[in-house]
Amino acid sequence: MFSFIKSMMWFIKKNWYFYVAIVIVGISISLANLLPATIISSLTEAITNATITKDFILKNILLYYLLIMFLIYLVSTTKRVLQNRLKVRLYYALQVRYMENILVQDASFFEQFQAGDLLTRALGDVKSVNFSGSNRLLNIFLEFVTIVVTFIAMLLISPTLTLFSVIPLPIIFFFNFYLKKKVKRNWKEVREEASKMGNVVLESITNVRTIRAFSKEEENYQKNIEYSDRVYKIERRNLKLNVVFQPVFNSITAVATIIAYAVGSFYILDKGMDIDSFVQFTIYLGMFASPLTNIGNLLNNFYQSLISADRINEVYDAKSKVIDSSDASNINHVDKIEFRNFSFKYENDNFYVLKNINLTIKKGETLGIVGKTGSGKSTLVRQLVRQLPICKGELFINGKFIEDFNQESVRSMVSYVPQEHVLFSRSVYQNVALGKADQTSDDEIRHAIELADFAKDIDALPYGLDTIVGEYGVTLSGGQKQRLAIARAFLKNSDILILDDSLSAVDGSTEANIINSLKEYRKNKTNIIVAHRLSAVMAADHIIVLDDGVIIEEGTHEELMRLKGWYYHQYLSQQMEEV
Repeated sequence: MFSFIKSMMWFIKKNWYFYVAIVIVGISISLANLLPATIISSLTEAITNATITKDFILKNILLYYLLIMFLIYLVSTTKRVLQNRLKVRLYYALQVRYMENILVQDASFFEQFQAGDLLTRALGDVKSVNFSGSNRLLNIFLEFVTIVVTFIAMLLISPTLTLFSVIPLPIIFFFNFYLKKKVKRNWKEVREEASKMGNVVLESITNVRTIRAFSKEEENYQKNIEYSDRVYKIERRNLKLNVVFQPVFNSITAVATIIAYAVGSFYILDKGMDIDSFVQFTIYLGMFASPLTNIGNLLNNFYQSLISADRINEVYDAKSKVIDSSDASNINHVDKIEFRNFSFKYENDNFYVLKNINLTIKKGETLGIVGKTGSGKSTLVRQLVRQLPICKGELFINGKFIEDFNQESVRSMVSYVPQEHVLFSRSVYQNVALGKADQTSDDEIRHAIELADFAKDIDALPYGLDTIVGEYGVTLSGGQKQRLAIARAFLKNSDILILDDSLSAVDGSTEANIINSLKEYRKNKTNIIVAHRLSAVMAADHIIVLDDGVIIEEGTHEELMRLKGWYYHQYLSQQMEEV
C-alpha cells in the first residue's frame, strides 16, 4: 500500500486539497452515523419505562431522525461528488502521463512493448489504478476511521461486552493477508494474458486482408478463442477465491453478533445493563462489523490495483535513450550533414548494423542509398530523425554534434517517408494536411498532391479529397498510400527529405514523375532516396552502396557503372527484368 501511495505522490501533491476535503467529510459521516443509534436508544428507553407519547415521538424521535438523515444525505452526497471529481481528474492525469511517456520513447521501447499490450495497459490497468487512487485508497482509510469511531462508542457503553464481541473479527484481517499473495499472483497472470490477447486481437484487425487472402479465418478465430479462454480461466480462478472467502467474512461478523447478543443478555439479567444501552450497542456493533467486511473486499481489489500500478509504472519508468542535453539548442536550417567513423548496433544485438560510415551530404544535393536487404539503409537514415541513440562515432549537422540540438527542432528539419506508410482513418485532405504544423491552404494541399503524382487518382475516389481512407489507408492501394505519404512530405517541404524505399509500389512512369517533381521543387534542398530499384537514384548527385553495414561503393551513376561492381551488375539485372 505504501509503495502505491509513493507512486501516486505526484498526483496527491497536486490535488491534496481534494484528499483532505474527502477525509474531513468521511470522518463527519462516521460521526453522524452514530446519531441514529442514540435516537433509537431514547425510543427504547421510553418504551421500556412506559413514558412514550405522541408528542415525544414527533419532537424527540421523528423530527431529530429526519434532520439527522438529511444531514447524512448532504454529507454523503458531498463525499460522492468530491470522489467522482477526483476520479475524473486522476483518470485524465494518468492517461495524459501515459501518452506523454509513450510519445517521447525511442524505437527500442516499441521493440519491448507491443501495441496491443500498450493498449491493454492504457484501458484496463490505468482504469484499475484510477479506482484505487481516487476511491479505494480513501475508502479503506475511511472504513478504518468508522471502525475506530464505533469501537470508542462501544467502549463507552460497555468495555467488557465490547472486548467479547470483537474477539472473532480480527480473523478477517488474517484471511486478507493470506489472500494477498494469491490475489496478486492471479491478477498478474490475468493482466499478462489480457495483454497477449490484446496483441492477438489487434493483429487480427490490422491484418484482416492478409488473413482472408490466405484463407486463415478459422485458424485466426481459434487463436483468438484460445487466448480469450486463457484469460477467462485465470479470472475464474480469481473469482473462486472471492466466492469461497466472502461467506467466511460474513460468517465471522455473524458469530460476533451472536456473541454480543449472548453476553449482552447475560449483562441485562445479572449485571443490570439497560435494554436501551444494549440496543444502542448492537447497532454500533453492526456499524463496526460492516467496515471490516468492506475492507476485505476493498483490499482484495486494491491488491489487483498494485499489479496494474506495476504494469503502468513499467511504461512511466521507461526512459528513452535518445535524450536532449540540458543546453541543447534549436536548429533552423541544414547546410551540411556529416557521418564520421559512424557505427551502430541495436540494443539486443551482438553485431554492428552500420560499420565505420564516413559520409558528407551538402545542401542542395540528392543522395541515393542502395544495397541488399538488411544492409543497414533504413538504420542509417533513421539517425537523422533521432529515432535511435548514437552508439559509436559522430554525426554532425552544420559542423555541430547532432545531440547538441533539440530533438524536436531536428525533426522539424526533416520530412521522412518511412517504408511502412502510416495513414489515419481520416480524409485524403486531412492525411496530407498532417505534413504541415500550421494552417495550410487548399492550393498548397493540391500542389503537394500534384507533386506526388496523386492528382490523377482524385477523380476515381468516391468523394475526392474528402474520401475517408480507412484505418491504415485500407481503402487505398499500396502505390496510392505511398504517394499520399510522399504528398504529405512535399507539403512539409523541410530542409531534408528522406524517401525510405517509398517508391517501391509505384510504376516506372509514376516514379519518373515524382523524381522530376523532386528535382524541380527541391533543387536547393537536401534529398535522400533509399531504394531497391536503381532507376529511382540514377539522377542522384551521389550514390552509396551498402553491404553488411559498410559502404562498398560510392559515386555518381556513371562512375559506379564504370566500376562494374555490385551496382553495375544489379543495374543490368534490373534492366533485363524490365525488358
